[in-house]
Amino acid sequence: MVGPMPPHLKFALSVIVAVVAGVMLWLERPAGADHLGWVAAGLGLGMIFALWLFPEARREGPDAG
Repeated sequence: MVGPMPPHLKFALSVIVAVVAGVMLWLERPAGADHLGWVAAGLGLGMIFALWLFPEARREGPDAG
């Protein structure tokens, strides 16, 4: 049985997502596509929020393990 994701892995994943979203915002603004950069930043924030807020999916039932 595997337990929930450890907080240090969640933190590392959050940092990676934030860096990628920030780079997208930084690269798209000078290219004249401000809206794409902000969409990437918003999606990144949403992914980080969901990672910390929602519980992980678990299998239940007789074949769960």
